[in-house]
Amino acid sequence: MKTLICQSCGWPFTKATGGTSRDKSINTDYCRDCYQDGAFTDKSLNLHELEVKLLEMAEMHEDISLEEAQELIKKLPELKRWRMDHI
Repeated sequence: MKTLICQSCGWPFTKATGGTSRDKSINTDYCRDCYQDGAFTDKSLNLHELEVKLLEMAEMHEDISLEEAQELIKKLPELKRWRMDHI
């Protein structure tokens, strides 16, 4: 199964853990934690809050190390949700 990268949080996911579009089809741009039924699950989330959330995850869980979180944070501005090229 192909691994995709969520264009909101940067976390890897598969179609099985993908978000859903408004028509309930799988959205291959975003994971289910970030995107459901054609909308972001946390519409008010900003880039800084996501960075803090990733660092907190690194401190509390074994799933991600501090170094991995820092590398992921560097890539966030390049992701579809956070790019400023649509302005």
